[in-house]
Amino acid sequence: MMLALAPLVATGPVDLTPRVVGSILALGVLGTGLAYMWNTNVVAGWGATNASTVTYLTPLVGVALGVIVLSETPTWNQPVGALVVVLGIAITHNRLRRRPDSTAPGTAARVGSPEPAREDRRTGTP
Repeated sequence: MMLALAPLVATGPVDLTPRVVGSILALGVLGTGLAYMWNTNVVAGWGATNASTVTYLTPLVGVALGVIVLSETPTWNQPVGALVVVLGIAITHNRLRRRPDSTAPGTAARVGSPEPAREDRRTGTP
């Protein structure tokens, strides 16, 4: 798409100095290449659902850096949006489930007793 539209849009002269070419290569190799490799490893290690939640944190980091580095003033909707994002990630990772009360009758586990074997539904074997 860019190659098709470039002759129509980019009408000014292009000055490809070594600094410009080096910057483009650094952004491509370091910014995109390393991030792609890291993301591939995260998907392989954590699974696609967990790895996708990393993407949702990017706007939070951007807002935080804007406040810290650029001295921007946050508005009320940014912390609320951050809370919605963090809660969504927590729900996705099943972090908001209520855990059984260990003091309730019938829920206390015996020390040293193994967990009962679970039956595999497909094969019927424990």
